[in-house]
Amino acid sequence: MSQKRAPARTVAKRQSKGGYWIDHAEIVEDDLEWLAKGERLTLWNVHVPRGFLAQLDKLWWLDLRGGSAADVAVARGANKLRYLAVNQVRGLSDLSVVSELTNLRYLGFYGLPKVTHLPSCAALSRLERAELGQMRGLVTLAGLLEAPNLRELQFARKINVTDDDVDGIVNHPTIERFGWFAEDVPVETWVPVVERIGLPEVSYIHPEKWFSLE
Repeated sequence: MSQKRAPARTVAKRQSKGGYWIDHAEIVEDDLEWLAKGERLTLWNVHVPRGFLAQLDKLWWLDLRGGSAADVAVARGANKLRYLAVNQVRGLSDLSVVSELTNLRYLGFYGLPKVTHLPSCAALSRLERAELGQMRGLVTLAGLLEAPNLRELQFARKINVTDDDVDGIVNHPTIERFGWFAEDVPVETWVPVVERIGLPEVSYIHPEKWFSLE
């Protein structure tokens, strides 16, 4: 039997700039009243009714962490999102909803070993920065590289990169900076990729700082 989760309201931690951090809890429809003005949510292994986030008109930042969801359908309809991070969600393999979030400007995926393909970002004309890390099952970057105005691309740790992926980065019309924080990656794997791409190194910057500078 699964353990009963705490009500979100009792564990939510208020953060600056209209943000909430909610950890191992359950959101219910009645929470809409107090979350309605929330601009940023960090949800660590939180159960959320489908369609709930779409009702948060001010929500532009969503950080999903932990848990065992197979997809990110919880974000469907949250069309004002400009930032989305998905981090270490066990069993997650389907990121297709991301293709619908056309206001995204910054995207981060980390620790998602069952993801083999990234969603098409062809409709994400505002997407400028993407960070990928510990994506051991990934077989192609093709979907991400369809983003027409992507400027900055950052890898962290293990990423499978094919020759076609490197060609896609080199020939992308707008990517101007690239970096690979290659901890635990053999030198013979990552150095040839970085050298072949030959772009200036992307700056490591916290997402909050990135948005403040834009």
